[in-house]
Amino acid sequence: MKFSNRLKAISASIAALFSLTLITPVVADPPAKVSNGVMMQGFGWDSKAGGDKGNWYRNLEGKADDMKAIGIDFLWFPPVSRSVSDQGYLPGDYYDLGTAGNTTFYGDENSLKSALKTLNEKGIVPVADIVINHRCASHQDKNGIWNIYNFASGKAKWEQWAVCSGQFGGQGKPDTGDAFPPAPDIDHTNAQVREDIIEWMNWMKKLGFKAWRYDYVKGYAPKYNGEYDAGTSPLFSVGELWTNMGFSGSTLNNDQNFHRQQLCDWLDKNKSEVACVFDFTTKGILQVAVKGEYWRLKDSEGKPTGLIGWWPSRAVTFLDNHDTGSKQNHWPFPNNEVMQGYAYILTHPGIPCIFYEHVYDWKLKNEIKKLIDIRKANKINSTSKVEILKAENGLYAAVIDGKVAMKLGNKDWAPEGDAFKLAASGNNYAVWAKATKSSTRSSSVRSSSTSRSTSTTKKKTTTTQKKKTTTKKKTTTARR
Repeated sequence: MKFSNRLKAISASIAALFSLTLITPVVADPPAKVSNGVMMQGFGWDSKAGGDKGNWYRNLEGKADDMKAIGIDFLWFPPVSRSVSDQGYLPGDYYDLGTAGNTTFYGDENSLKSALKTLNEKGIVPVADIVINHRCASHQDKNGIWNIYNFASGKAKWEQWAVCSGQFGGQGKPDTGDAFPPAPDIDHTNAQVREDIIEWMNWMKKLGFKAWRYDYVKGYAPKYNGEYDAGTSPLFSVGELWTNMGFSGSTLNNDQNFHRQQLCDWLDKNKSEVACVFDFTTKGILQVAVKGEYWRLKDSEGKPTGLIGWWPSRAVTFLDNHDTGSKQNHWPFPNNEVMQGYAYILTHPGIPCIFYEHVYDWKLKNEIKKLIDIRKANKINSTSKVEILKAENGLYAAVIDGKVAMKLGNKDWAPEGDAFKLAASGNNYAVWAKATKSSTRSSSVRSSSTSRSTSTTKKKTTTTQKKKTTTKKKTTTARR
């Protein structure tokens, strides 16, 4: 009888444990290769090799060895499908990658395959730019509206039912995100649409792509990105969620918690275990901070003020891309302070993404490579711990993982003692690394005559926003 009762108790415990595993979601992060890696956006706006269209893939392939030497682990390609706009962001036939006699802006299918093969052989992961919020049609309907998709490939053949209602004669369901006026928004609630997108993305994997960058993700519900990841198993994915930050006139508000909350919310609703998002909050704050307002880089809890302060394992940090900088220059990082920016993102948590134009067109390759070398030699990764020592006007100083110290700004600062050795420096920045492999964290500092730099953060949110943010942040912390 006693044995029977004991057996029942054990069975009940097992049942309870099993029940707990069913109702408690297990949330992973992207693998170590991603956490430890450095990404490069491999193009700008209107990128041409030697001034000619159609040679960009060959250009990237030709730089594969150099990119590997710099320390690049992931290379983000421009959109590869033929597009109404040269740059690739108004795609039509997903499967038309160009031919030798009729290339796309960047090249043809054979030159793309060759570049992907070479990069994979060098250990650089190709990242495809997935533009699926909208799609340009091949034919007009009886009313003269472009909403019929019947391309030469014969794939992803859609009609008005695949277009969101209320635009371009669409007969699908209402849009699940923001509209994109230049082209018909795709109805992602439609199972056939999702099936065709997943089929195309898996075809892209066969070409050699292993990860995804999702364009304009505010245009449709994030759960669909999770479904596309689940159906294609990328090494990782990263979404472009570019929303407005808070300003008072032309002045960036002090508190941008609501903005990084939006990034957290998108990640929460995207169930992919390898999903990341570009840290627009860090970009927006950092490019103001490097002008001297370094206090902006430390929040009320002593953490970095961007997404890297709340969910660093899923944050892809960057300074500029083809939209914010390059020829478009919609929201550029201050030109003279770019190396300050790289000194920050290449020593801090998150997954840093450097920009092709900064490396090759601006001739900053050697300075950027030195910072990447320091990051990798000291195993700084997406979840590294930051101890912010100074965050004030004219100075930002921090120690990362107890191994690397850095400063931004024109005020004097250096880590105390002989453990740290100067490893890189430039205009208003300096980075030190420990001479030994000691894991002892050094938090003592002293003033010195060394001139470098620092960063900070502003803050402004209503009481209601703060309460909401605090609650949500705890949710994402629990998931981490």
